[in-house]
Amino acid sequence: MEQTLRRRQPGETVFGYALLLLGLFVMAEGYRIDGLYSPSSAGVFPALAGLVMTVSALAIIRRIHRMRPAHIPEGSGTAREFVRRTTPADVAVMAALMLAYMLALEPVGFLGASFAFLFLSIFYLHRGGLLTALLVSTGSLAAIWVVFRVLFTVVLPSGWLFR
Repeated sequence: MEQTLRRRQPGETVFGYALLLLGLFVMAEGYRIDGLYSPSSAGVFPALAGLVMTVSALAIIRRIHRMRPAHIPEGSGTAREFVRRTTPADVAVMAALMLAYMLALEPVGFLGASFAFLFLSIFYLHRGGLLTALLVSTGSLAAIWVVFRVLFTVVLPSGWLFR
């Protein structure tokens, strides 16, 4: 059986250690739930899931450390190459829009923050006209408002900025 040798990509080692930390965190949270005093206690499943994550992360880290590093072009560092390979512009823009949406929910409220998020997302991703983004975001938000506010009588946050 012929095996091709894959090279370690930029950021792969850091990602392996991040997985290890996440697995340890999940194990600790499972233990924190109720102390694992019996096999049927509430924290057993999360702790076991964290254990599986931790063991898997250790196996991944072991495999990663056996690989030779990938070729990095002249003048580019490992961090820059990692960002270039893993974060396309669309992903970065949408992540920034989601962060702005989360930060705007409390002061602006659901309707204002959701409209801005939908409008900007549709305008950016569709790369179409301003009118299309305006119509689609307004129609979507109106449908959401009718379903949740009118039909299910869910109180949508209004925000403190416009009170």
